[in-house]
Amino acid sequence: MSGREPFVYVIAFSGDEFVMVRHTRRAWEMPGGRVEPGETPDQAASREFSEETGMTFEPVGCIYVDGGKVVVGLVRSNCVYPRPSEEIAEVRMFTELPEELSFPEVEYRDMLDRARKNIESFKRGKNIIASASPLIKPLQSE
Repeated sequence: MSGREPFVYVIAFSGDEFVMVRHTRRAWEMPGGRVEPGETPDQAASREFSEETGMTFEPVGCIYVDGGKVVVGLVRSNCVYPRPSEEIAEVRMFTELPEELSFPEVEYRDMLDRARKNIESFKRGKNIIASASPLIKPLQSE
């Protein structure tokens, strides 16, 4: 046990694109951070995503990793990015990983592949449970 609080980060999609933030002291990464005392990992994911991107998301799945949790979701709010802050220099949507990453690319690829599978499972089940996201259009049957 390292004594550090668990971490959480969010992989949120809007269509085929996913949200990443460019950290001022590192490079591109998924929005996230440490779980604060008295906070659940889901609460921390929502807070960190909102603080770092200015957006909200609808959680649809999760991936547990050593020392933390990756929350997979759909962007709920319009993609109106905040001005850069002390911590975050830029927020952007991507269809593929950018070249400059804060951590090893293999880690991002694995999590992104797993997150896409979570999203596909959610979409397949969508005919049972409708999404509350205004960005997700219901399936039309004709």
